[in-house]
Amino acid sequence: MRPTDSSQPAWLARVLHGQTADFLSNPNPALGETISLRLLIPSQAQPDQVVLRTIPNGEQQFTAMEPQPARGGWRVWEAVLRINEPRVLYRFAIQTEGRVWWLNALGISLHSPLANFDFKLLADFEPISWLQRSVFYQIFPDRFANGDPGNDPLEETDPGSGVTRKTHPWGEPALRSRYTIPFYGGDLAGIEARLGYLERLGANALYLNPIFTAYTDHRYDVSNFREVDPVLGGDEALVSLRRALDRRDMRVVLDIVPNHCGYRHPWFQSALQNAESDKRGYFYFKGDSSEYVSWMGFRHMPKLNYANESLRREMIEDDDSVFVHWLKPPYSADGWRVDVGNMLGRQDAHQINPELLQAIRTAVKCVSEDTYLLGENFFEAADQLQGDGWDGVMNYAGFADPILNWLKGPKQHALRCEPILESAVPWDTDALLRAWQENLASIPWQIALQQLNLLDSHDTPRLLTRLDGDKALCRLAAVVQFCFPGVPCLYYGDEIGLVDEEGFGSRNCFPWDEARWDAESLAFYRTLIALRRESPALAEGALRVLTFDRDWFLFARVLGEEWVIVSANRSDRPQPAERLEVPGLNLSYEREFGALFGSGNIRAGEGWLELPDLPRGGEVWR
Repeated sequence: MRPTDSSQPAWLARVLHGQTADFLSNPNPALGETISLRLLIPSQAQPDQVVLRTIPNGEQQFTAMEPQPARGGWRVWEAVLRINEPRVLYRFAIQTEGRVWWLNALGISLHSPLANFDFKLLADFEPISWLQRSVFYQIFPDRFANGDPGNDPLEETDPGSGVTRKTHPWGEPALRSRYTIPFYGGDLAGIEARLGYLERLGANALYLNPIFTAYTDHRYDVSNFREVDPVLGGDEALVSLRRALDRRDMRVVLDIVPNHCGYRHPWFQSALQNAESDKRGYFYFKGDSSEYVSWMGFRHMPKLNYANESLRREMIEDDDSVFVHWLKPPYSADGWRVDVGNMLGRQDAHQINPELLQAIRTAVKCVSEDTYLLGENFFEAADQLQGDGWDGVMNYAGFADPILNWLKGPKQHALRCEPILESAVPWDTDALLRAWQENLASIPWQIALQQLNLLDSHDTPRLLTRLDGDKALCRLAAVVQFCFPGVPCLYYGDEIGLVDEEGFGSRNCFPWDEARWDAESLAFYRTLIALRRESPALAEGALRVLTFDRDWFLFARVLGEEWVIVSANRSDRPQPAERLEVPGLNLSYEREFGALFGSGNIRAGEGWLELPDLPRGGEVWR
């Protein structure tokens, strides 16, 4: 996907390496272990030499690779690699026709590339055991289901701010302003009552937006980190939900907001009212004044100051810190989604974000190595995805933004800032594939498989709204999402065709009247989820882009003998049936792939594909 040098021999584009069991004797090696690596080179090629390049302890090292007897159209070249460091970087050098070519995670280049994009292999890495076969379902608790009307918020007006909150009839739009907060009564009992629906859908992991006591419906203004909001059912409702999830072998990840708290939090009220309070240092006050730093200028969410040791102990470091408390029985959450994880511990000259992330990781992994630590970051986060930081991030930058920019055109804005950067011209396919490739190449493959791939959330327009109601493009995006490296996350209601609504945005009340559902969309998602959960290639397989043009691309996920092939065509024009030469297709015998979504099967052999007509949208063959 990078430009090729005119002098590059054609066969170099066909050289293959991946970081799956097809290419590594152990994709998750132990420190001190010696493993073998394999590189596939077309058998007709006659390179002068092939070399594995590593940098043990900072010094360059070359290891000659040995060719094995050719099989079919390929020859395997092998070398051994000692895992001497926690993170091992490597690339390949291929000398031919008087030149040396380099292969790293970005592809072939004539110049010696930066180490940032070398293949990366983590020692002693233990994948989260339940994660790779999971499909997440994100729920905004107030809007999913009302299981207990007895705990609905009563009408209440805050005397200080004049803000009123009350419960409205389910699904009835309500005027929202700085002085009104509409609730709809969704709670944890409602989620528990609907687990059968989620099980039939195929989702087996929940990601819940905040559930801890707060004044607003979104609850990112926490007033008590140690209490499940009574209007959601309180602590006992979480215990009950946990038990119900266990009976169905389902997981739950909770949303925590460590960067700030709510204006009504006792810590902040103590600090605000008394400059001598021991909680004053929990926040960023200007001297003895009442001026304080808040998240993005939202005054009802004062920012927490982790230079304060007491706060760090309370939130992170103590044996029963907030981060630890909810991971232990009887709640036993399976992980944390950390709100604005990119901003945590960052305030002007005060920059301790990496230090805090390390402390959080140590705390939660001491409870269980299987705890999923997920950061919210809308932007590039490679430096914290190297095996010692986040297990993954909400993958806006590495997955969602590129595919949506390709389908619709880019649109970016900075919160509470103008201007908005927007283009009506969608990305070319080359730009999409380069963005994906650079993001994948910047992190270890082991971490790439743990990224949370989403297309929308409570913070964005719904997918169907973003794509102007175009169901074919929505299904294209979903097909790519569920077949891309990482873990898919479905935003509640997308499966039945919800769009943004006036008065709600993307935070709709789920319509439990099935007559309002898009039954075809629901059936589509059920099939897609079932495929993702039962396919080893989609959980762990290598990603190979087979071919592409301006409006269309074809890729495969490959593990052993299992191939899953995906077509994505955004054009109104069908891609006509044709036989394609596909250099990276290293099938050892002719095969036929059955259509899971599509009108016809695929025939394929060594270096070629015979495709049926490909209509607008996404198609999958296996």
